[in-house]
Amino acid sequence: MNGNDTVDARTIELRTGDWATLGAAAGALRTAVFVREQGIPAELEWDEWDARSVHCVAYRGDEPVGTGRLLPDGRIGRMAVRADVRGQGIGRRVLETLVAIAGARGDTRIELSAQRQVEQFYRAQGFVPVGEPYDEVGIAHVKMRRNLLALGASACVALVAGLVAPPARAGALDAVSNADATSALRVALERGAGQAVARLGKAGGFLDDPKVRIPLPDGLRQAEGLLRAMGQGRELDELVTSMNRAAEQAVPQAKQLLVAAVKSMTVADAKGILTGGDDSVTRFFKSRTQAPLTERFLPIVTQQVSRLGLAKRYNSLAGQASKLGLLKERDASVERYVTTRALDGLYLMIAEEEKAIRRDPLKAGSKVIERVFGALR
Repeated sequence: MNGNDTVDARTIELRTGDWATLGAAAGALRTAVFVREQGIPAELEWDEWDARSVHCVAYRGDEPVGTGRLLPDGRIGRMAVRADVRGQGIGRRVLETLVAIAGARGDTRIELSAQRQVEQFYRAQGFVPVGEPYDEVGIAHVKMRRNLLALGASACVALVAGLVAPPARAGALDAVSNADATSALRVALERGAGQAVARLGKAGGFLDDPKVRIPLPDGLRQAEGLLRAMGQGRELDELVTSMNRAAEQAVPQAKQLLVAAVKSMTVADAKGILTGGDDSVTRFFKSRTQAPLTERFLPIVTQQVSRLGLAKRYNSLAGQASKLGLLKERDASVERYVTTRALDGLYLMIAEEEKAIRRDPLKAGSKVIERVFGALR
């Protein structure tokens, strides 16, 4: 097990899920580290536990850079960090995530089989050696163990309490189960998604809301003064209106995929959202829906804006700038720019709706939401 990191990682996104969701990324990392780098036979790397474990993958941008898994019996294993990013805190963050999931589901201790070369790393994370060192696949290992607080079934909600509830109210959480916490979050997110789609998927949903209104692309915004001076103000205004109208027409296509993402949410996903900070909802939906929603939105947006002469001219110039590395790919056409900004606005609105439900659970009209989020107020 390789996890040698000591310094805080930056711009790292941690995703948790099952093997079907994260197996491709986790498998590629493990092949690179264990099979190619350390020479472990490929047939010894894969086992039946992958399908039964919770996996964590750390991403830097779109690239997986670290991984680990938590088995049903509380063992952590297959910790691996890509060679070129070791020493940046990635392994520690993956480990912390898996430990938190273990505690949230009620595990009282966790164990792992550490390669001797990284024993000190695990000692620093609270693990202690158990027994004598031994050989595994030709590499010296030592069994290590860490005891956890017996958080019990209310662990997920208790973790939330530390973020949103006063300590004096923690006792109110004891009667809330892990299942209830996950169920409440599912209901809150599904309702939040529905309300966000309803707010944005109507005339003025984007255009009249400064928080999500789609402005001119940077390339046009920088030349806006000159273009208006040249008498193209009407075209600029028409383009802004068309971009926002296109987003308003595309958003209703999102509801089915958003609801499906919520229904597929695991307890580990719920824990990540509840304890993951202000952008955790956005990151969850992006990881599950960004690619398919882009495919659905793009044709609708294209139909709305591609007919405009200014959009055509921008696309021609921006395409050339993108090839030269002067523009990001997402800004290389008006259509892709609008699609990206429409999704950004949608995810932002879902997050706001979910926060509103947490602040005032009684308005949601759901007993499980009232019980869980009400206990956290």
